Amino acid sequence: MKKFFKKLWRIITNRVLLIALSLLVQIALLVLVVVFLSFNSVAVYTAFSVLSVITCVFVISKDDNPAYKLAWVVPILALPFFGGFLYIVLGRRNMSPKRKKRMKHLLREAGEQLDKLSENASIPDPDSEKLAELIENSSSFPVFAGTQTQYLPCGEVYFETLICELEKAEKFIFMEFFIIRTGEFWDSVLKILERKAAEGVEVRIMYDDVGCLFKLPSKYDKRLRRAGMHVSVFNRLVPSLDTRMNNRTHRKIVVIDGKTAFTGGINISDEYINLRQPFGHWKDTGMVLRGRAVNSFTVMFLSFWAAANKAEKIDFAPYLAKTDEWADAKGFAQPLSGGPGRNEQLIERAFIRMINTANKYVYINTPYLIIDNEMYTALCIAAKSGVDVRITAPHVPDKKAVFMMTRSFYPGLLKSGVKIYEYVPGFIHAKSMVSDDRAAYVGSCNMDYRSFYLHYECGTFVYDTESIDEIKKDYLNTLKECKPITYEEATDVTVFTKIARSFLRVFSPLL
Repeated sequence: MKKFFKKLWRIITNRVLLIALSLLVQIALLVLVVVFLSFNSVAVYTAFSVLSVITCVFVISKDDNPAYKLAWVVPILALPFFGGFLYIVLGRRNMSPKRKKRMKHLLREAGEQLDKLSENASIPDPDSEKLAELIENSSSFPVFAGTQTQYLPCGEVYFETLICELEKAEKFIFMEFFIIRTGEFWDSVLKILERKAAEGVEVRIMYDDVGCLFKLPSKYDKRLRRAGMHVSVFNRLVPSLDTRMNNRTHRKIVVIDGKTAFTGGINISDEYINLRQPFGHWKDTGMVLRGRAVNSFTVMFLSFWAAANKAEKIDFAPYLAKTDEWADAKGFAQPLSGGPGRNEQLIERAFIRMINTANKYVYINTPYLIIDNEMYTALCIAAKSGVDVRITAPHVPDKKAVFMMTRSFYPGLLKSGVKIYEYVPGFIHAKSMVSDDRAAYVGSCNMDYRSFYLHYECGTFVYDTESIDEIKKDYLNTLKECKPITYEEATDVTVFTKIARSFLRVFSPLL
């Protein structure tokens, strides 16, 4: 009986349950108050109806993605006495004005230092140069020469390389992940971090609260602090009706001594190295940078850390370094970060630029394909222009609704000549793009609304590097384990599936 009450108490006091109940109560009260007032007062009903019309006009006139506008206009018009109020409460997508102002200041300050270290590297290929200019003019991240880039074709190689590099740390280790899950992967990393912290190495860890909600024990950050590490839990989940809770850090960053940086799609969890296989074989990718471009990842991490921890002031200078160790490395690297704090979708625009300037091919890996009209149009135009456009997605889904939305884009893309493949052995979580043997991207950004508009993402574009050939080879090798999707197969679905896809497509920007 004692065990039963202990178990019951744990369930009752569970953080997730308490937050969920609190949100449900808030929503229920909000709906009841608005509906009661609307149906019992003509004046109030009229006021809410007018508010909805004004809100609808405001949404349409905003400089925002048309699909996002439509996703809000539909509920506003469908619920004229409630929709407008709902948008005011839940319609904001950006960080708070204070945090946004602080982030801009930090990025401007860090950008000035990065400019001094980048030496204004010039890329010979004109299309790659224009892509690099787009990124630099829209952000604080310049192009670097003097950087070695090593492509990591799977989580197992990433794990081995990460362990090896962590052992070399002498000054500092910075880590930022969407997911950290207890298991063999994390245990192996944690042992090194604890030992390094005891030796005096500065260890900073940031992880996302929602990403780790069911994967780390409660108050895990306190345990890490007791081991001598600095810890920041990003955007803690609170019982608040605010879509800024949707703004998560989806970035994957490791920086070691300012000399080595890791990026890619790999989180610290056993399924990423196939010790667990909940969705079949897990295919993922990453990249290691060594040399001058590592400074950009240092700036990304510290800027975000300072923005998330208001009381802490960051002096970038001690962490930035100009090194000539990889001065003879071939090609150029341009790390970047995007997120809702910016007024434009930086990574999406860079993707579109790469697609628009492709002459021979564009090969894309993405676990989710939920794209806006701009990306859809770019892919279709490229394919119709004779460019070999290929997209690889999972065959085994991790989220069925998201998978249904992904497949809803297949018919139109296939009809335009885009080739679509599904990874038969399981789930492909890789986020990469390579074009014409001259430019490539590896990072954390999916091709969906959540990554482009709601999440903080990162990655690196590389130009004229040897790693581009490795990315292309790995993509073509992966295709051997993929199933090509035909137009007939993509359109041979039930009426119910068509209706469900249409409904999900409309509201996909809000999910």
